[in-house]
Amino acid sequence: MIAAVVLAGLGLGAAPAMAVSQFQKLYQEPDAYEARFPDILKLDDGRLMAVWHRGTEHVSATSFGTVQVSFGTKSGSTWSWVTHQALAHPATMANKDMRDPKIGKMHDGSVVLTFFVPSDGVYYSVWKPGWNNFTDPVKLVVPGITGSALAEHGSVLALDDQNGQVNQVLIPVYNSTGAWFVRATWQPVSTVRLLVADAFQLGANTPIGNGFTENYTEPSFVQIQGTVVAAVRHAQNMGSTSNQAPVLVLRWNPYTFTGAASDYTTQFVNVLASSHNLLKTHDDKVLFTFGDKAVALRPTYGILVDQPLGTWPAGPKVLIYNSGIANGDQANPSSVEVGSGTAADPYAFFTLAYNAKAKSTTEGNNQSPNGGSLWIMRSLASEY
Repeated sequence: MIAAVVLAGLGLGAAPAMAVSQFQKLYQEPDAYEARFPDILKLDDGRLMAVWHRGTEHVSATSFGTVQVSFGTKSGSTWSWVTHQALAHPATMANKDMRDPKIGKMHDGSVVLTFFVPSDGVYYSVWKPGWNNFTDPVKLVVPGITGSALAEHGSVLALDDQNGQVNQVLIPVYNSTGAWFVRATWQPVSTVRLLVADAFQLGANTPIGNGFTENYTEPSFVQIQGTVVAAVRHAQNMGSTSNQAPVLVLRWNPYTFTGAASDYTTQFVNVLASSHNLLKTHDDKVLFTFGDKAVALRPTYGILVDQPLGTWPAGPKVLIYNSGIANGDQANPSSVEVGSGTAADPYAFFTLAYNAKAKSTTEGNNQSPNGGSLWIMRSLASEY
Protein backbone atom coordinates (compact mmCIF):
# COMPACT_ATOMS: atom_id res chain seq x y z
CA MET A 1 0.00 0.00 0.00
CA ILE A 2 1.20 3.50 -0.81
CA ALA A 3 1.15 5.90 2.10
CA ALA A 4 1.04 9.62 1.52
CA VAL A 5 2.31 12.53 3.53
CA VAL A 6 0.60 15.88 2.99
CA LEU A 7 2.26 19.19 3.81
CA ALA A 8 -0.32 21.18 5.69
CA GLY A 9 0.57 24.45 7.33
CA LEU A 10 3.31 25.25 9.75
CA GLY A 11 4.84 23.15 12.42
CA LEU A 12 5.10 19.76 14.00
CA GLY A 13 6.22 20.16 17.58
CA ALA A 14 9.61 21.81 17.96
CA ALA A 15 10.43 23.66 14.75
CA PRO A 16 13.78 23.98 13.06
CA ALA A 17 15.20 27.49 13.15
CA MET A 18 14.59 29.33 9.89
CA ALA A 19 13.55 32.60 8.28
CA VAL A 20 11.53 31.30 5.32
CA SER A 21 7.75 31.18 5.18
CA GLN A 22 6.84 27.50 5.60
CA PHE A 23 8.38 24.25 6.72
CA GLN A 24 7.32 20.68 7.29
CA LYS A 25 8.80 17.35 8.23
CA LEU A 26 8.60 15.37 5.00
CA TYR A 27 9.76 11.90 6.01
CA GLN A 28 11.40 10.16 8.95
CA GLU A 29 13.53 7.06 8.56
CA PRO A 30 12.62 4.21 10.92
CA ASP A 31 14.65 2.71 13.75
CA ALA A 32 18.34 3.69 13.71
CA TYR A 33 18.29 4.87 10.08
CA GLU A 34 18.82 8.51 9.13
CA ALA A 35 18.17 10.52 5.97
CA ARG A 36 21.02 12.62 4.56
CA PHE A 37 22.24 14.38 1.41
CA PRO A 38 18.87 14.89 -0.38
CA ASP A 39 18.38 16.00 -3.97
CA ILE A 40 15.21 17.06 -5.77
CA LEU A 41 14.10 17.91 -9.32
CA LYS A 42 10.98 18.41 -11.45
CA LEU A 43 10.08 15.68 -13.96
CA ASP A 44 8.65 16.36 -17.42
CA ASP A 45 5.15 15.41 -16.21
CA GLY A 46 5.39 18.06 -13.50
CA ARG A 47 5.82 15.68 -10.59
CA LEU A 48 8.78 16.01 -8.24
CA MET A 49 11.43 13.35 -7.63
CA ALA A 50 13.53 13.26 -4.48
CA VAL A 51 16.44 11.00 -3.54
CA TRP A 52 18.53 10.76 -0.38
CA HIS A 53 21.12 8.65 1.41
CA ARG A 54 19.70 6.21 3.98
CA GLY A 55 22.19 4.96 6.56
CA THR A 56 22.76 4.56 10.27
CA GLU A 57 25.72 6.95 10.42
CA HIS A 58 27.23 9.84 8.48
CA VAL A 59 30.13 7.61 7.48
CA SER A 60 31.21 4.22 8.78
CA ALA A 61 33.30 1.28 7.67
CA THR A 62 30.42 -1.02 8.60
CA SER A 63 27.36 1.08 7.67
CA PHE A 64 26.56 0.83 3.96
CA GLY A 65 24.02 3.47 3.00
CA THR A 66 21.48 3.01 0.22
CA VAL A 67 19.72 5.57 -1.98
CA GLN A 68 15.99 6.05 -1.47
CA VAL A 69 13.55 7.66 -3.91
CA SER A 70 10.09 9.20 -3.67
CA PHE A 71 7.72 11.10 -5.95
CA GLY A 72 5.73 14.23 -5.12
CA THR A 73 2.78 15.98 -6.75
CA LYS A 74 3.24 19.03 -8.96
CA SER A 75 2.57 21.35 -6.03
CA GLY A 76 5.01 19.49 -3.81
CA SER A 77 2.30 19.22 -1.16
CA THR A 78 1.77 15.45 -1.29
CA TRP A 79 4.43 12.72 -1.42
CA SER A 80 3.92 8.99 -1.78
CA TRP A 81 6.09 6.60 0.18
CA VAL A 82 6.77 2.98 -0.49
CA THR A 83 9.94 2.56 1.58
CA HIS A 84 11.57 2.43 -1.70
CA GLN A 85 15.17 1.85 -2.67
CA ALA A 86 16.11 3.74 -5.80
CA LEU A 87 17.77 0.79 -7.55
CA ALA A 88 15.74 -1.94 -9.19
CA HIS A 89 18.38 -4.44 -8.04
CA PRO A 90 19.92 -3.17 -4.78
CA ALA A 91 22.10 -6.27 -4.48
CA THR A 92 24.30 -4.89 -7.27
CA MET A 93 25.68 -2.38 -4.71
CA ALA A 94 25.78 -4.65 -1.68
CA ASN A 95 28.37 -3.62 0.92
CA LYS A 96 28.96 -0.28 -0.85
CA ASP A 97 28.11 3.06 0.74
CA MET A 98 26.11 5.00 -1.88
CA ARG A 99 26.92 8.56 -0.79
CA ASP A 100 25.78 12.00 -1.95
CA PRO A 101 23.09 10.94 -4.48
CA LYS A 102 22.34 13.58 -7.11
CA ILE A 103 19.80 13.58 -9.96
CA GLY A 104 19.93 15.43 -13.29
CA LYS A 105 17.22 15.41 -15.98
CA MET A 106 18.07 14.76 -19.62
CA HIS A 107 16.18 16.35 -22.53
CA ASP A 108 14.30 13.12 -23.29
CA GLY A 109 12.85 13.09 -19.76
CA SER A 110 15.27 10.47 -18.41
CA VAL A 111 16.94 11.08 -15.06
CA VAL A 112 20.59 10.27 -14.35
CA LEU A 113 21.38 9.40 -10.74
CA THR A 114 25.01 9.79 -9.63
CA PHE A 115 26.58 8.88 -6.30
CA PHE A 116 30.03 7.97 -5.05
CA VAL A 117 31.42 5.08 -3.03
CA PRO A 118 34.35 6.10 -0.79
CA SER A 119 37.72 4.87 -2.11
CA ASP A 120 35.93 3.34 -5.10
CA GLY A 121 34.58 6.09 -7.34
CA VAL A 122 31.49 7.64 -8.95
CA TYR A 123 28.65 5.53 -10.30
CA TYR A 124 25.67 6.47 -12.43
CA SER A 125 22.24 4.93 -13.00
CA VAL A 126 19.24 5.82 -15.19
CA TRP A 127 15.48 6.24 -14.66
CA LYS A 128 12.98 6.67 -17.49
CA PRO A 129 9.39 7.97 -17.42
CA GLY A 130 7.00 5.25 -16.29
CA TRP A 131 9.61 3.40 -14.26
CA ASN A 132 9.69 3.11 -10.48
CA ASN A 133 13.40 2.40 -10.13
CA PHE A 134 16.83 3.10 -11.57
CA THR A 135 18.98 0.73 -13.61
CA ASP A 136 21.98 -1.18 -12.28
CA PRO A 137 24.76 1.36 -11.67
CA VAL A 138 27.77 1.73 -13.96
CA LYS A 139 31.10 3.04 -12.69
CA LEU A 140 32.23 6.30 -14.30
CA VAL A 141 35.68 5.88 -15.81
CA VAL A 142 37.51 9.08 -16.80
CA PRO A 143 40.95 8.63 -18.37
CA GLY A 144 43.25 11.52 -17.59
CA ILE A 145 42.20 12.21 -14.01
CA THR A 146 44.88 10.91 -11.67
CA GLY A 147 44.85 10.88 -7.87
CA SER A 148 42.37 9.23 -5.54
CA ALA A 149 38.98 7.77 -6.47
CA LEU A 150 36.45 10.27 -7.82
CA ALA A 151 33.61 11.75 -5.76
CA GLU A 152 30.74 14.06 -6.71
CA HIS A 153 28.34 16.52 -5.17
CA GLY A 154 26.59 18.24 -8.10
CA SER A 155 24.11 16.77 -10.59
CA VAL A 156 24.86 15.84 -14.18
CA LEU A 157 23.99 18.87 -16.35
CA ALA A 158 22.35 18.32 -19.75
CA LEU A 159 23.50 21.21 -21.94
CA ASP A 160 21.03 22.91 -24.28
CA ASP A 161 21.33 21.64 -27.85
CA GLN A 162 23.13 24.52 -29.57
CA ASN A 163 25.76 25.16 -32.24
CA GLY A 164 25.24 21.69 -33.71
CA GLN A 165 26.09 20.06 -30.38
CA VAL A 166 23.40 17.61 -29.28
CA ASN A 167 22.99 15.45 -26.15
CA GLN A 168 26.10 16.89 -24.52
CA VAL A 169 26.39 16.70 -20.73
CA LEU A 170 28.79 17.91 -18.05
CA ILE A 171 29.53 15.75 -15.02
CA PRO A 172 30.97 17.52 -11.93
CA VAL A 173 33.52 15.46 -9.97
CA TYR A 174 36.43 15.96 -7.58
CA ASN A 175 39.23 13.99 -5.93
CA SER A 176 42.57 14.54 -4.19
CA THR A 177 43.84 16.59 -7.14
CA GLY A 178 40.97 19.12 -7.15
CA ALA A 179 37.63 19.88 -8.83
CA TRP A 180 36.88 18.80 -12.41
CA PHE A 181 34.18 18.63 -15.02
CA VAL A 182 33.81 15.72 -17.41
CA ARG A 183 32.38 16.17 -20.90
CA ALA A 184 30.27 13.31 -22.20
CA THR A 185 27.52 12.44 -24.68
CA TRP A 186 24.15 11.19 -23.43
CA GLN A 187 23.23 8.00 -25.32
CA PRO A 188 19.70 7.10 -24.18
CA VAL A 189 19.45 3.74 -25.96
CA SER A 190 23.06 2.58 -25.66
CA THR A 191 24.61 0.19 -23.16
CA VAL A 192 27.04 3.02 -22.36
CA ARG A 193 24.62 5.83 -21.49
CA LEU A 194 27.34 8.39 -20.75
CA LEU A 195 30.11 8.28 -23.36
CA VAL A 196 33.01 10.16 -21.78
CA ALA A 197 35.04 12.45 -24.06
CA ASP A 198 37.47 14.36 -21.83
CA ALA A 199 37.85 16.22 -18.55
CA PHE A 200 39.08 19.64 -17.42
CA GLN A 201 40.19 20.88 -14.04
CA LEU A 202 38.31 23.76 -12.42
CA GLY A 203 40.60 24.16 -9.43
CA ALA A 204 43.86 22.34 -8.61
CA ASN A 205 44.74 21.38 -5.04
CA THR A 206 48.08 23.14 -4.61
CA PRO A 207 50.53 23.74 -1.75
CA ILE A 208 50.75 27.49 -1.15
CA GLY A 209 53.40 27.63 1.60
CA ASN A 210 53.49 27.76 5.39
CA GLY A 211 51.75 24.40 5.63
CA PHE A 212 48.71 25.56 3.64
CA THR A 213 47.15 23.70 0.74
CA GLU A 214 44.53 25.23 -1.54
CA ASN A 215 41.68 22.70 -1.96
CA TYR A 216 38.79 22.68 -4.42
CA THR A 217 35.89 20.23 -4.09
CA GLU A 218 32.14 19.74 -4.65
CA PRO A 219 31.59 21.54 -7.98
CA SER A 220 28.01 22.05 -9.18
CA PHE A 221 26.67 23.60 -12.38
CA VAL A 222 23.70 25.30 -14.01
CA GLN A 223 23.32 26.70 -17.53
CA ILE A 224 22.13 30.27 -18.04
CA GLN A 225 21.44 30.90 -21.73
CA GLY A 226 24.67 29.83 -23.48
CA THR A 227 26.88 29.95 -20.38
CA VAL A 228 27.68 27.35 -17.75
CA VAL A 229 27.84 28.80 -14.24
CA ALA A 230 29.68 26.73 -11.63
CA ALA A 231 30.28 27.04 -7.90
CA VAL A 232 33.20 25.19 -6.30
CA ARG A 233 33.79 24.65 -2.58
CA HIS A 234 37.13 26.19 -1.59
CA ALA A 235 39.22 25.58 1.53
CA GLN A 236 42.73 26.11 2.84
CA ASN A 237 43.97 23.12 4.82
CA MET A 238 46.68 23.10 7.48
CA GLY A 239 47.42 19.55 8.53
CA SER A 240 44.23 18.18 10.06
CA THR A 241 42.57 21.63 10.27
CA SER A 242 40.34 22.81 7.44
CA ASN A 243 39.64 26.52 7.06
CA GLN A 244 36.82 27.45 4.74
CA ALA A 245 37.68 30.06 2.12
CA PRO A 246 35.50 32.13 -0.26
CA VAL A 247 33.52 30.05 -2.75
CA LEU A 248 34.85 30.03 -6.32
CA VAL A 249 32.36 30.93 -9.08
CA LEU A 250 33.31 30.20 -12.69
CA ARG A 251 31.59 30.83 -16.03
CA TRP A 252 32.38 29.53 -19.51
CA ASN A 253 30.85 28.91 -22.93
CA PRO A 254 30.63 25.11 -23.29
CA TYR A 255 30.17 25.30 -27.08
CA THR A 256 33.46 27.08 -27.78
CA PHE A 257 35.45 25.79 -24.80
CA THR A 258 39.04 24.72 -25.57
CA GLY A 259 40.48 24.34 -22.07
CA ALA A 260 42.51 27.54 -22.15
CA ALA A 261 42.60 29.67 -19.02
CA SER A 262 41.10 32.52 -21.03
CA ASP A 263 37.94 30.45 -21.59
CA TYR A 264 36.90 30.94 -17.94
CA THR A 265 35.63 33.92 -16.02
CA THR A 266 36.38 33.46 -12.32
CA GLN A 267 35.29 35.19 -9.14
CA PHE A 268 35.86 34.45 -5.46
CA VAL A 269 32.66 35.40 -3.62
CA ASN A 270 33.00 36.31 0.05
CA VAL A 271 30.70 33.48 1.17
CA LEU A 272 32.06 30.51 3.11
CA ALA A 273 29.86 28.02 1.28
CA SER A 274 30.09 24.27 1.69
CA SER A 275 27.91 21.43 0.38
CA HIS A 276 26.02 23.88 -1.80
CA ASN A 277 23.31 23.65 -4.47
CA LEU A 278 22.53 25.79 -7.52
CA LEU A 279 18.99 26.12 -8.90
CA LYS A 280 18.23 27.97 -12.13
CA THR A 281 14.90 29.79 -11.83
CA HIS A 282 12.27 30.42 -14.52
CA ASP A 283 13.65 33.96 -15.04
CA ASP A 284 17.33 32.97 -15.28
CA LYS A 285 18.27 33.80 -11.72
CA VAL A 286 20.11 31.34 -9.46
CA LEU A 287 19.03 30.27 -5.99
CA PHE A 288 22.34 29.50 -4.28
CA THR A 289 21.84 27.45 -1.09
CA PHE A 290 24.72 26.28 1.09
CA GLY A 291 26.04 25.34 4.50
CA ASP A 292 27.49 28.56 5.89
CA LYS A 293 30.87 27.92 7.56
CA ALA A 294 30.86 31.50 8.84
CA VAL A 295 28.09 30.47 11.25
CA ALA A 296 28.51 27.94 14.04
CA LEU A 297 27.44 24.40 13.09
CA ARG A 298 27.01 25.21 9.38
CA PRO A 299 23.25 25.85 9.02
CA THR A 300 21.70 26.23 5.57
CA TYR A 301 21.44 29.70 4.06
CA GLY A 302 20.34 30.96 0.66
CA ILE A 303 21.19 33.83 -1.68
CA LEU A 304 19.08 34.65 -4.72
CA VAL A 305 21.57 35.77 -7.39
CA ASP A 306 19.70 38.15 -9.71
CA GLN A 307 22.45 38.35 -12.35
CA PRO A 308 24.42 35.09 -12.30
CA LEU A 309 26.32 36.03 -15.48
CA GLY A 310 27.67 39.12 -13.72
CA THR A 311 29.41 39.69 -10.40
CA TRP A 312 27.88 37.54 -7.67
CA PRO A 313 26.88 39.26 -4.42
CA ALA A 314 27.84 38.02 -0.96
CA GLY A 315 24.26 38.52 0.27
CA PRO A 316 21.73 39.12 1.53
CA LYS A 317 21.88 35.67 3.14
CA VAL A 318 18.61 34.15 4.30
CA LEU A 319 18.50 31.43 6.94
CA ILE A 320 16.61 28.45 5.52
CA TYR A 321 17.24 25.64 8.00
CA ASN A 322 19.18 24.90 11.17
CA SER A 323 18.69 21.49 12.76
CA GLY A 324 20.72 22.54 15.80
CA ILE A 325 22.83 19.40 15.84
CA ALA A 326 25.99 20.00 17.84
CA ASN A 327 28.53 18.62 15.35
CA GLY A 328 27.42 20.49 12.23
CA ASP A 329 26.13 17.42 10.35
CA GLN A 330 23.69 19.39 8.24
CA ALA A 331 23.50 21.56 5.09
CA ASN A 332 23.72 19.64 1.78
CA PRO A 333 20.50 21.39 0.64
CA SER A 334 18.74 20.91 -2.68
CA SER A 335 16.02 23.10 -4.20
CA VAL A 336 13.37 23.01 -6.91
CA GLU A 337 11.03 25.68 -8.28
CA VAL A 338 7.29 25.03 -8.45
CA GLY A 339 4.25 27.03 -9.52
CA SER A 340 3.05 28.66 -12.73
CA GLY A 341 3.45 32.31 -11.82
CA THR A 342 -0.25 33.09 -11.46
CA ALA A 343 -1.85 34.76 -8.45
CA ALA A 344 -3.40 31.45 -7.47
CA ASP A 345 -0.22 29.45 -8.13
CA PRO A 346 2.81 31.72 -7.60
CA TYR A 347 6.37 30.61 -8.23
CA ALA A 348 7.93 29.20 -5.07
CA PHE A 349 11.00 27.25 -3.99
CA PHE A 350 11.10 24.00 -2.09
CA THR A 351 14.40 23.28 -0.33
CA LEU A 352 15.19 19.91 1.23
CA ALA A 353 17.36 19.55 4.34
CA TYR A 354 17.82 16.92 7.02
CA ASN A 355 17.94 16.41 10.78
CA ALA A 356 20.61 13.88 11.78
CA LYS A 357 20.00 14.06 15.53
CA ALA A 358 19.57 10.84 17.42
CA LYS A 359 15.95 9.92 18.07
CA SER A 360 14.64 10.59 21.57
CA THR A 361 11.41 11.40 23.32
CA THR A 362 12.82 14.70 24.56
CA GLU A 363 14.25 17.64 22.68
CA GLY A 364 17.91 18.35 23.28
CA ASN A 365 21.02 19.57 21.55
CA ASN A 366 21.81 16.14 20.14
CA GLN A 367 18.45 14.37 20.51
CA SER A 368 15.10 14.99 18.91
CA PRO A 369 11.89 13.10 18.15
CA ASN A 370 12.46 14.47 14.64
CA GLY A 371 15.85 12.74 14.35
CA GLY A 372 16.68 10.94 11.12
CA SER A 373 14.19 13.00 9.12
CA LEU A 374 13.95 15.00 5.91
CA TRP A 375 12.53 18.51 6.02
CA ILE A 376 11.05 20.60 3.23
CA MET A 377 11.05 24.41 3.35
CA ARG A 378 8.92 26.60 1.09
CA SER A 379 10.12 30.08 0.28
CA LEU A 380 9.38 32.88 -2.18
CA ALA A 381 11.74 35.06 -4.18
CA SER A 382 10.50 38.05 -2.18
CA GLU A 383 11.95 36.48 1.00
CA TYR A 384 15.48 36.78 -0.40
